[in-house]
Amino acid sequence: MAIRSKIQNTPVGLERDMKLSFWWLFDVSPAKAIVESKLYDRYHDISFLLEIDLSIQSILDFEIEERRTPFSVCPGAIPRYDFLRGTKFNRPAIDIAIKDKIPQSQLGCIRISQLLYYAVDNFVSAIGYELKSRQIPDRWNEERHVADSEPFEKRSAAVHQWWIRDRIMKNSCYTMSEGFVNLEDRKFLESETTISNLLLGIRKSKK
Repeated sequence: MAIRSKIQNTPVGLERDMKLSFWWLFDVSPAKAIVESKLYDRYHDISFLLEIDLSIQSILDFEIEERRTPFSVCPGAIPRYDFLRGTKFNRPAIDIAIKDKIPQSQLGCIRISQLLYYAVDNFVSAIGYELKSRQIPDRWNEERHVADSEPFEKRSAAVHQWWIRDRIMKNSCYTMSEGFVNLEDRKFLESETTISNLLLGIRKSKK
């Protein structure tokens, strides 16, 4: 029996929406990103804003806005996250920081932590797509169509190989595994700088 059919005539209990927005400030020094991670349901309306220094991939500052919470004491958890300033913005560093700085006897907020994890877990993909849009020539970008665009299938295959050869993305998921390496398709964008090298350039630009 299909799972969908089991709930066909049953009212939904809770619907929860989470959303991410990214702003890229490459024209300032050091280059920065602003990330907004949002949660909305009938009990919560929360935004977690993070300012990231891209040159060292660390949290410069943050703001937590709680427009609706289930209990009046919930905002009391916000100061527990002050330790985030200066923390590296990657999953291992965030995991360690939360475990070290928020002991079980002084719990933070599960929803705030979820918003933080949601932001950091999607950050590499988000900046990867942004840098790809700036790096890949228009005629090879599978998301664009210009007068001299290559056929879509050819563009898509070449961009796929551009992603795979990046050391950050290689073997990060099924579609980025070595089994999909195709040297014939790779040659078309072989000379284009990878995400890893673009990020390295951002870090070096601060020095």
